[in-house]
Amino acid sequence: MLLQHDRFVKSTASLYLVLILFYTFNNINLKMCAKVAKKAPKKKGNLHKMPDPIPAGTILSDMKGKKWILDKSIGIGGFGEVYSGAPYKDNTPKDYPNVIKIEPHGNGPLFVEMHFYIRQAKPENIEAWKKKKKLSVFGMPHYIASGSHEFNKTKYRFLVIDRYGTDLWKLFQENNKQFPEHTVYKLALQIINVLEYIHNNAYVHADIKGSNLLLSSKSPDQVYLVDFGLATRYTTKTEYKPDPKRAHDGTIEYTSRDAHIGLPTMRGDMEILGYNMIHWLCGSLPWDKDLTNPTNVQKQKQKAFENLPKFLEQCFHDSTPKPVLEYMKLLEIMEFNETPNYEKFIEILNDGLKKLGHKPNGKLEFNNASGSTKKAIVPKSIPRKVNKITAIKRPSPRSKATSPIRNNALNDSNVGVLIDKKRARLKDLKKVLNNIESCDEPDEEYDIKITKKKKLKQRTPKKEENVKITKTKTKINNLNDSESDTATEIMSKGTRSRPAKSSNSTNSKFKTTRQCNVSDDDIFNSD
Repeated sequence: MLLQHDRFVKSTASLYLVLILFYTFNNINLKMCAKVAKKAPKKKGNLHKMPDPIPAGTILSDMKGKKWILDKSIGIGGFGEVYSGAPYKDNTPKDYPNVIKIEPHGNGPLFVEMHFYIRQAKPENIEAWKKKKKLSVFGMPHYIASGSHEFNKTKYRFLVIDRYGTDLWKLFQENNKQFPEHTVYKLALQIINVLEYIHNNAYVHADIKGSNLLLSSKSPDQVYLVDFGLATRYTTKTEYKPDPKRAHDGTIEYTSRDAHIGLPTMRGDMEILGYNMIHWLCGSLPWDKDLTNPTNVQKQKQKAFENLPKFLEQCFHDSTPKPVLEYMKLLEIMEFNETPNYEKFIEILNDGLKKLGHKPNGKLEFNNASGSTKKAIVPKSIPRKVNKITAIKRPSPRSKATSPIRNNALNDSNVGVLIDKKRARLKDLKKVLNNIESCDEPDEEYDIKITKKKKLKQRTPKKEENVKITKTKTKINNLNDSESDTATEIMSKGTRSRPAKSSNSTNSKFKTTRQCNVSDDDIFNSD
């Protein structure tokens, strides 16, 4: 019995020992795996390896043996890192006029871009094209150098090009997501010139957007199209056949209908530019909220070309610029494998600039304060209508009484002349009358009507008296005359303290009538 107990204890101890050893061994393996994982290169969502940072001051040698020195990193792309750089000649340079793009050999985009530059971006070819087309500005970057470099046992490839200024996306954000209309057309013209060159060399860009459009550091009115990581030869096939492996390549908001099905076309590049133009003018695109669903965006773009006026109305709110409408209509009738009519596209934009009073090679203005249409364009409020009030003109006492004021009480033949009370004395009245040119009849009579101002008891006049208080000192009033249908009447305004004297003499050629009213305002109301 004791012997069996000893055997049981030994077997249990052995089992515990085995378990402890197994656990320890597995724990060590887990830690080792964790350490290895930490050393692994970074990867982005696109499964391309991201390079480890290369320290500033590193010397690179290109394929021709020329040396280049790296400065600090200035950005990280989807597939690699971008550094400022300069030619190296045994001394640290003061300026770094170049950009050096670096990515691990396992990635493909820089490989594509590098070979595009080597084949299609030779300086002599670009200058020959510029001269042929008589272009004063041409935003096609030059190929400078390329090569390979090893760092931390990882092999890298690199590409050297010129360094440019800020990109259009940054300017777009800084200017309230809107560019002036004339600037949009100028940018589009420069981009079309570059696209024509690329297409002429059997390639398409496939990723035109603000962040890939850089201003020249030497000339701020020139823009360069960069980043040829998606550049590829366009299809020459007559069959419109999708390629699922390349579907939705590019930047979703601008991707063309052809690129959504994986088909690279020249028409697609022009369509991408069209979406950029609308975005720069409107500040947004109708599918901005669906960018995480490429298929949904694709359907919206297809629907847009089924009814272009409706689509543009949705973007511009009933005020679509004519050049944009014509550009999109020209794009609409293109076949997928057709070469764009560059001259017609350019003509549309040039006409738009001419109507705006701008020249194609004019200054690029990105501040929209000078006034341009905003996409989600909201109509300006209509100014309140102002009614013009014309004051009634009073005839001068010295004026010729040939055009009497229309007045029923005077039977269309009498004229009323207003005389201040201070001039109501007889000698003043005679003086006034002598200045009036009478008719040929020497015995013509004039009635002098003197009105007296009566003190009002209250500010508010009685309704039956129909008194109207206004700021106007004098107005024309209806006058009653029972004695003559042809007499010319002279009225004296006067005051209570100095009433006008009347002359009733039958020997005088003046017949005077005195009349008192409630107020002198009463006689100035002309109905």
